[in-house]
Amino acid sequence: MKSAIEYTKRTFALGLLCGVLVGGTACPLGSDDPLDEIRGLHARNRYEESLEGLRALMDEDPSDPEVNYLFAKSLMQIGEPSLAIWPLRRVVKSPDYAFDAGMMLAWATLGSRTPQDAVDAVDLALAAEPDNVDALALRAHANLKAGHYADALTDTERALELDPDNLAILVPRVLVLIEFNRIDEAEAALDASNQKLESGEEQVLEETQARLCLTNADFAFDNGDQKNAEVMFADCLDAYPTDPLVVLTVVDFYDAIDEQERATDLLRRTFEDTRSTEFGHALSRRTRQLRKEERHDSPRPAIPEKLADGPHPGRFV
Repeated sequence: MKSAIEYTKRTFALGLLCGVLVGGTACPLGSDDPLDEIRGLHARNRYEESLEGLRALMDEDPSDPEVNYLFAKSLMQIGEPSLAIWPLRRVVKSPDYAFDAGMMLAWATLGSRTPQDAVDAVDLALAAEPDNVDALALRAHANLKAGHYADALTDTERALELDPDNLAILVPRVLVLIEFNRIDEAEAALDASNQKLESGEEQVLEETQARLCLTNADFAFDNGDQKNAEVMFADCLDAYPTDPLVVLTVVDFYDAIDEQERATDLLRRTFEDTRSTEFGHALSRRTRQLRKEERHDSPRPAIPEKLADGPHPGRFV
């Protein structure tokens, strides 16, 4: 039997959750499991509303796998991946959540300074589902970010064997082919992916569409067509104005064409519009870097870390 203290804690957590629901109708009378309501909120994509109840449950039992998983999922859904990392690390080794938590942890760490963390996270997901093409595509991205180009090629080839028409693998395949100077194959893969998108043969995740958009623009720039690349990057920004990958990639592009002020303005505007911690941290790092360069009387800032660490010549995506 639960102790009186445990019961009180549980009831208090339930009360916190019910307080955010209109009219209290979603909280069944007599229920002692607030997780039922949190699951219901998630089923209706009301992730932010679930956070207060989840925080109360985290205080009650920080090691509960499902609570950690749902808390991390909510944070990912509201655009706070950096805050989701710790609860994901608590739950990723749980057999019930290994795949989903591993994938989320990889996405949460993919843009960090240590892309190897993303590789390690997808390794855990693939240990649970070795032939999952989406996981192989994600690990290929992570390996590209980490500079493990041969491993990225292995992942794309394995994914192609399993499902040659899966759009998730197309972007990393194009990038890794460019890295190995297999330009004709990269162009053919990019053309095929564009045709599939234009034909509307299947539903495509918005993130995949954004990556393909950036890959097209990056390819134009690497082929020496800066004017067309600038138009294409602007189109990507118009289509996905708050997507972190798109915004930070366009920032890198502006730096590469010596338009640092334009890059800073874009980052500042996006942070003001979204108040996202990811953009806030990026803006803070950039401001510190620019001030450092000014103190050294340099005419231009150093190449941003994201750009310097990325694959070349597929430098932006």
